[in-house]
Amino acid sequence: MVIRRGIILTAKYNKIGFFLVLWLACSTLIAAKVKFAIVAQNSLPTPIMANSIVSIQYLVTNQTTKTRQLTMRPIPGVTVFNPGQVDACTLPFTLAPGQSCRLNLRLHASQMGPGVSQGPVICKTRGNDSQPDPFLCSQPSYQDSLHVAIQSCTSGRCLPNSLTLALRRLTSQYRQQFGIPAVVAGIWLPGRGELIIEDGFADLSNLRPVSRLDHLRIGSVTKSFTVTVILQLISEGRLSLLTLLSQFMPGLQNSNATIADLANMRSGIFNYTEDTAFAAELLQDLTRSWLPAQLINIANRNLPYFPAGTNWHYSNTNTLILGLIIQQLSQHSIGQEIERRLLKPLGLKNTLYPLTMAIPTPFARGYGFSPLEDLTNANPSIAAASGAMISRLEDLKTWAIALGQGRSLTPTMQAQRLASLQPIVFQPCADTVPGRPLVTCPEYDRYGFGIGELSGWIGHTGEFFGYSSLVMYHPPSKGVIVIWMNIFGVGPHLPTKLFLDYLQLLA
Repeated sequence: MVIRRGIILTAKYNKIGFFLVLWLACSTLIAAKVKFAIVAQNSLPTPIMANSIVSIQYLVTNQTTKTRQLTMRPIPGVTVFNPGQVDACTLPFTLAPGQSCRLNLRLHASQMGPGVSQGPVICKTRGNDSQPDPFLCSQPSYQDSLHVAIQSCTSGRCLPNSLTLALRRLTSQYRQQFGIPAVVAGIWLPGRGELIIEDGFADLSNLRPVSRLDHLRIGSVTKSFTVTVILQLISEGRLSLLTLLSQFMPGLQNSNATIADLANMRSGIFNYTEDTAFAAELLQDLTRSWLPAQLINIANRNLPYFPAGTNWHYSNTNTLILGLIIQQLSQHSIGQEIERRLLKPLGLKNTLYPLTMAIPTPFARGYGFSPLEDLTNANPSIAAASGAMISRLEDLKTWAIALGQGRSLTPTMQAQRLASLQPIVFQPCADTVPGRPLVTCPEYDRYGFGIGELSGWIGHTGEFFGYSSLVMYHPPSKGVIVIWMNIFGVGPHLPTKLFLDYLQLLA
């Protein structure tokens, strides 16, 4: 009887097991047929510090033949938000066959433990309680899934919470007050901590969240690269700080200006971007290609501001000329020399001197004027050696350190560069670009060979159609602050203004 009972029980359990396997197989098949495409619209950095808040957008599409009410399986530290999109996925959301919506996720690293390695999982809701049905779900491809590792805020790695909140609040206030699409800021203070802020949208057409991974046009920060190359050539004996411009371009007004005069904005040569006829022509077609010689000729048809070496006036023409001198001496383009001498040795893999209007992906679109216009497709030849370059946050941090510590120069030349910083008073602001209102800043307290000094920090500011930026290094503390925005032409140089307000909070 015992043996028979065992046989009966075994058969019973085998039968139950068979139906369980069959049920699971059917469930898997059902789930496989439910196709909710979930495609990431931007990438997330990894790893990130535990004080980070980052955002990602997914395009969710119902690829089934039925209208579905959907929701997202909860993920610790991840919230869904609606930035004001008509097509935002607001949990729960209903999609007809073929219909899509945008799922915006905000990741609060402090609430995510060691991080996340999958998701988001989108499921059909279960009954009327809006809970996810575990058997009708889809998730993104591995490439599009959430993969973020969190680095803990051990001693000295993150700024204090109260300071972090104040900096984030101030940044958000700037966005609201000045209508800035996006602000990305990095603050690295050895011994005190760091913070990266990503606030706003890289693309206003779909409200894609901005990221530290986005590329941007860095405008006049390019000048710090161009002048560094000319200082290298001086160290190599190819020319000197006292070499006259007439040796290279004898036909220009103020051709008795020296290389030093060009590098520290004391040549008196007219700034071609202040030529009203050029500005009007430029604004008619921002995609037009310009040769440096054309831009220099525009400057040369205007009288100099003052005799060479007697005063100070910011002029994009100065750095444009230095770029041509570099090309003449090296027999390579300015972009090739910047890449060979600076970008490759420093490992700046996401920085380039472009020859076309294309920007590497991912990138933030650039905006300007009022009402805001998309100015992304502006030709970098407008600025050439004075403002054509492209970069992103981490590379700009590396460049700030290299610039401030003289890593690309000999100690003697770096000492000369720092000694060149002289007090200045000027009007209008340094980056006088067509379309920007003329306002009194000043953006720097002192200016020297391709670097400026502001409140004890040294570096450079930048502005180009659609973008504005600031890259600063603090020699005493070895601190770095980088700020960029995808806005242009609104009056004051907003990254500089925000930087000064940051310093008050950090004091």
